[in-house]
Amino acid sequence: MFSIRDKAVFLLLLGFGNLLYIIWIGRHLRNNHTNLHQQPYSYRGHDYPEFLPLPQLEDVYVVMEETVHYLPLGEKSEEAWHSLVPAGDGYVRLGPDNRTFTTTMFHELHCLRMINRAFSRSPSMTMDHLRHCLNYIRQGILCSPDLGLEPGKFEEKDYEVERTTGIHICRNWDIIYDYMDANYASWSGGRDKVVRLDEH
Repeated sequence: MFSIRDKAVFLLLLGFGNLLYIIWIGRHLRNNHTNLHQQPYSYRGHDYPEFLPLPQLEDVYVVMEETVHYLPLGEKSEEAWHSLVPAGDGYVRLGPDNRTFTTTMFHELHCLRMINRAFSRSPSMTMDHLRHCLNYIRQGILCSPDLGLEPGKFEEKDYEVERTTGIHICRNWDIIYDYMDANYASWSGGRDKVVRLDEH
């Protein structure tokens, strides 16, 4: 039989071996995770990243409030709605062949702009396009729900008096616009820079 000392040494060595194994597994997984994010994509077929290659976006606090901009006036408010679109109409070119992509964010903003055009019965806004845009925005809201609490019943509020609905934690979209503008300048030679309103 084994003595208590032998059992203690065995358990100590077993524990030490397990610790080394856990450290090795952790490093292996971390290296593989890092390599996955640094892996070069061909940007052909389905070989492209799932998301725009940006660093983690910082959180910012935003007061949701009523605005005199972005009114539903159709063509009369087109300039304000178009100011939400970065240079390149919200498209980004990635990879060695400058493959064209858009982001969900800019697709949704495009849809809001098209819905605004429907208020003036713009010929660029067909019923099929309107149906697509309403469904696309609906799915986007369900995919990324904002669970911030708003007091009271929003249907009963007088928004001329109560002009805010609270503070929300958002991702800093200025970084996204800067990236899109820089990307556009890199493949277009810097023409057609869009000027945005101060207020998003």
